[in-house]
Amino acid sequence: MNWSLVFRRWVLAALLVTGAIIAWRGGSLAHSSGRAIAGIDAGLVDSLTVVSRGSTSTFTADGLAWQQVVPYRCVADALAIRDTIDVLATLPAYQSFAVEAIDRAALGLDQPVATLELGGRGGAHRIDLGRRAPAGRAWVKVGNRIISTSDALHRLVVSSDPRRWRDPALFERLSPELDRIALRQGGATILLERTGQRWSMREPIQTRADAEAVGRLIDALSRVRAEAWVADLPAGDGTDLARFGLDAPAGSVSVFMTTRTLKDGEVVSSTAEQVVEWGSVVERGTGLRVARRVGSPAVVSLDERALASMDPAPESLIDGRMLEVPASAIKSIAIDGPAGQGTLERRDGQWFLVDAAHPDGTPAREPAIASLLVALTEARAMAMNEQGAPEGLARTSIAVAGFDGASLGSIAIVREGPAGRFGVECGDGLLRIYSERMLLPLEPGEYAR
Repeated sequence: MNWSLVFRRWVLAALLVTGAIIAWRGGSLAHSSGRAIAGIDAGLVDSLTVVSRGSTSTFTADGLAWQQVVPYRCVADALAIRDTIDVLATLPAYQSFAVEAIDRAALGLDQPVATLELGGRGGAHRIDLGRRAPAGRAWVKVGNRIISTSDALHRLVVSSDPRRWRDPALFERLSPELDRIALRQGGATILLERTGQRWSMREPIQTRADAEAVGRLIDALSRVRAEAWVADLPAGDGTDLARFGLDAPAGSVSVFMTTRTLKDGEVVSSTAEQVVEWGSVVERGTGLRVARRVGSPAVVSLDERALASMDPAPESLIDGRMLEVPASAIKSIAIDGPAGQGTLERRDGQWFLVDAAHPDGTPAREPAIASLLVALTEARAMAMNEQGAPEGLARTSIAVAGFDGASLGSIAIVREGPAGRFGVECGDGLLRIYSERMLLPLEPGEYAR
């Protein structure tokens, strides 16, 4: 015989009998009031305190925005809080009893599983949550009444975790106007810096960064969300940091943003830094890791997607183009290689080839010009390496100038045979490798009509 099953059935039967006795004894005192708490106007509620799972959380409203102020200050999920207040405002009262008429302990109201307190211009209200009952019912205490109601509030507060009402975003208000991003994983560091609208990589090598890729990185960081709340650490408790592997983080992301304001006729700059770091695996085989935002006591767990977004491959952030200029800014292209020398010049919207055979210039083939411009300014490298081009391969140099005569960049191109891949050196120590199918005419004669 399964004594555990028998015991649970006896307990359930006892609760049903208790409910029946309550209804019988308090029948003359019981009544239906329509709503558990009458007259709640969600628009007038500006504070909510929840005691559940042994912790207390207090949230306050500032207009339409909500924030947590206890146990610490942070942005809160306004939609989740509003949903909870709406459930409270519409919570039904199937039966209502005077507190002194029944045994609160039998209904779990002597030691509530959770307590909610509302405050605001509409008045203050407190509701204690007791036991659940069969068929989607539950017991609550409001003021001096004990009410049989639905278990909708229990599902929100008891079955879930009110800590989820905190905004799960680990980074606050990220924008493309960040100044610097530092990504660290183990002993490796990726450092990105912005000057104007241009991004550069400073570590692990110094080169041009892909502004679009950095924009995607910022967008991905802004969408990093906590999977769950693991703990709230006391301030300065290094022991707990070590317990989660956060005393020596496995990786981190730091973002910096400078704002400038005018004060007493002078421009004052201030830089805000946000750092998220992660530590050991929470559970073997899950891929979840604990993490925290430095300065916040909250320890959370992150899934593999969030971790991947904070640990991109360095090459994915490097500008894979040969030149960092738009095709419309190019006035001339000088080509110097084994097949000869020549210069392509733009004159009044038309391209001309100037070489030994055409010192005054001859109209150039437009398809060849179009292929060259696409290759120089739009094509993306399929791979990169720091070893440089193999010795023995013939080099073709290309120098590009703008309409004011200033240099827009110069590159050296090699190819692995007549039908091989292209390798391009841009002066930053990297060899960018392009597909053998790329249309890149390297002989000046290919441009002559």
